[in-house]
Amino acid sequence: MKVIAYLGAAVLIASLTMSVRADIDAIHINILPNDASVADALKDLMQLEPYTRRWTPDWKYPVDKSEAIARLDKDLITLKDAVRRNPENIELLLLTGLAGRYAYNVDVGGVFDSSLSDLSEAARLAPSDVRPSWFRAAILCQTLDQPAEGAKEFLEIEATHDWQQLPSAFWADYMECASVTNMPAHILRAADYAGRLSAPASDEINFLAKTAQKRFDPFDPPKKYASRDIWDGIQVGDDISLTSTTCGLRLRVRGGWEINQLELSKGSCVANFSIGAYRETQSKMRPSILVVVQQPQKNETLENYAKRFMTKGRFEPFTPSRCPTDQCIAIKGVRTGAYGKDGDGYGYMLVFERDQPPFPGLVFETPSQPPQLDASKAAQYYRPRQTQGRIPGKLYYVVLLDTAASIDKPAIEDLDFFLQNLTAE
Repeated sequence: MKVIAYLGAAVLIASLTMSVRADIDAIHINILPNDASVADALKDLMQLEPYTRRWTPDWKYPVDKSEAIARLDKDLITLKDAVRRNPENIELLLLTGLAGRYAYNVDVGGVFDSSLSDLSEAARLAPSDVRPSWFRAAILCQTLDQPAEGAKEFLEIEATHDWQQLPSAFWADYMECASVTNMPAHILRAADYAGRLSAPASDEINFLAKTAQKRFDPFDPPKKYASRDIWDGIQVGDDISLTSTTCGLRLRVRGGWEINQLELSKGSCVANFSIGAYRETQSKMRPSILVVVQQPQKNETLENYAKRFMTKGRFEPFTPSRCPTDQCIAIKGVRTGAYGKDGDGYGYMLVFERDQPPFPGLVFETPSQPPQLDASKAAQYYRPRQTQGRIPGKLYYVVLLDTAASIDKPAIEDLDFFLQNLTAE
């Protein structure tokens, strides 16, 4: 079954001019067997590729779909026979795998597994060649139940290769996969790569990039945002992972903690949690972790910003278990007798900064599987949730643990857990 698409993107893309160089261009034709039947199959696949690179429920091409099916079926028979005679020709295996993918996209039965098998054999023969993994990722992304697996393969290829060495057709397939696995920031970065490669003009790339850009609502400083609009929470075992592209943060909260505040007001993000409780306390007091994210004031240094939070008590440096960025200001404050029988009050503060990244939200995106819909319907579309854009420019971040001397040790352990699971973009 073929993949459903965000905002019907697959159907719309299918009607666009395919001027980006296609996947068959990645095949080294001069290494294919010197066989007239293989040459004829190659020529036919090149003609059909613009119509069969992806599945569409609305076939509006100059070639009848029944004719495309018959031609692809014949081409596959020819190529499979050639593979039996030339089992170690990598280019032939790749071409046969592509032919299987294109046949799959016009609903030819029994070709999906054989396509993956041909690509796996090509990968075995040439383990350092990126094309078997690329072609495999592309066909997985065109299924209903495995797009996330395909997207993970694309991300692995990207992580292990110089983007400049990957062709524009790779980035077109990558963007299409990202469009069905809910990764709009990855689409924008891939479009940027394709543009910097001086790729031929492509309606497909332009359409996907514009659609991805519309997924982000620009930050509105005066607006009072509801927590649900800027924070996404998912269960991770007993814990909760909280992500806000707007605030440039991903946090992890233990199951027993209380979420007291998740707010974005007057341009500042505030998150506050009650942690613990601990048996060592003489009362029901619980420590708290406070996170604040703000734009700096004009010409305000990070050191001056930190001083905003250093008004009471005495202060000294401390060494945190982790700094979420390259450099942190780490200060411990002490307020004598602040908690009575529980002893002095300790405040552990980390202050750090992040410049605005080129593609906000990128580090928070992971491939997501399309929702389970009605399998009896040929084409289904859904609209993903909008993402609120990041607060623009440089941001200053504060993480503050407020605890008592009697529970200092377990509170520090919780702070360590919090810092180990904090991502700032």
